[in-house]
Amino acid sequence: MSEKKTELKREMGLFSSVCVLVGCVIGSGIFTTPGNIAASAGSFGPNMLAWVIAGVSGVLCALVYAELAPAMPKAGGAYVYIDEAFGHGASFMYGWSMIFGNFLAVIAMMATAFASNFAVLFPGLNLSVTEQRIVSTVLILGLSFVNVLGVKSGSAVQNIFTVAKVGVLLVVIVGGLFSLSGENFTTMTTETVEWGNSFSAAVPALTAFGGYYTLSYMSGEIKNPKRTLPLATIIGMGVVIIINALLTIACVGTVGFANLAGSATPVSDAAQKIFGGVGAMLITLGAMISIFGSTNGALLGMPRVAYAMADNHMMFPFFAKLHPKFKTPYITIIIYAVVAICFVWTGNFMTLLMMGTFVSRLGEVAICISLIVLRKKQPGLERPFKMWGYPITTILAAIITFILVCHVAPQQILSGTLLMLTSVPAYLIFRATVGKKAVEAADKE
Repeated sequence: MSEKKTELKREMGLFSSVCVLVGCVIGSGIFTTPGNIAASAGSFGPNMLAWVIAGVSGVLCALVYAELAPAMPKAGGAYVYIDEAFGHGASFMYGWSMIFGNFLAVIAMMATAFASNFAVLFPGLNLSVTEQRIVSTVLILGLSFVNVLGVKSGSAVQNIFTVAKVGVLLVVIVGGLFSLSGENFTTMTTETVEWGNSFSAAVPALTAFGGYYTLSYMSGEIKNPKRTLPLATIIGMGVVIIINALLTIACVGTVGFANLAGSATPVSDAAQKIFGGVGAMLITLGAMISIFGSTNGALLGMPRVAYAMADNHMMFPFFAKLHPKFKTPYITIIIYAVVAICFVWTGNFMTLLMMGTFVSRLGEVAICISLIVLRKKQPGLERPFKMWGYPITTILAAIITFILVCHVAPQQILSGTLLMLTSVPAYLIFRATVGKKAVEAADKE
């Protein structure tokens, strides 16, 4: 690598890294998924088992990243692991699928959800759909500007809003634990307890544990990554699991399982029961804070995938251009913002979002397999953290996640597969336009 090459700045410490992970995992999903999970589970036992299954999948996959990330602390995270394990074609397919099948749709969805909650919190404004889209646009533009200014600015915003939204959730949890009713745990939506429902219910629960991979995308900007990355991963996922478990217990214990099942606003329902009208307003504000933090986390971490691909000569060169002063991938951030805003105004992002679960989780299976491949291909690679219980735990991570992927609706699986296949002509176009020289340059580095 030449001396004149501009490097990303390593400015994120342990606390900021934990906040990025927790902030990206605890997003809008925690305010909506408990109702969907309960509806799929049918009763409290399978409901909690679904959380356990999804949590096990999330923790095991997070530990895969905890080994890979400090061993290869480069910006882009998962793209780098796929590239090292399977080569440029596979890594291009992974990166393309995640960028266009998941990342941009997620940013647009969160910005739209923020605007919807904003409209509920301020009903007097009587915002129209167009005005809500303007709010979404302003949010994306504002956070993009903050993240162009530097990772320190972006992570500072993430720290503040992560602490704030966790604080709001803790208020509901503590209030709910003091308002529990035993009979609420015995109600159910099915005549008998169906434990087989747990796997179907675990699919929506996955959304409450996703996002942990964002931290690995920022490996190139974390201080002492060989120590900080595994520690931040373990601490962050521990915080997420505890919050999800306690919040579910608080929701069921206050409103009853039957009332929780299918609710679009389960946490708000619990807050209404605990605190009255003030509680509902509190949770709406909490949802806004949570979504704001998650949107910032997405714009902070997700552009690093396209940056890493371009930096490795596997994407068009302008994606790797860093700001001369702030040393951030500003071109990539701007492109992400523009495309996400287009999704906001066309409304087409919801279709992509539905496919995103299939695409992203299938990608996680590939990441798990890449760890096994890299243990064989690069046995001498320095690994500050080695996955506990390898290879059994790594294989379990791949199997459990794949089983859950198979429980996604067939139409979404088909759509997601077709989307991933578009990476093949895209790769051929890339090679034809940029040329073989770029790929050869990647091989030499």
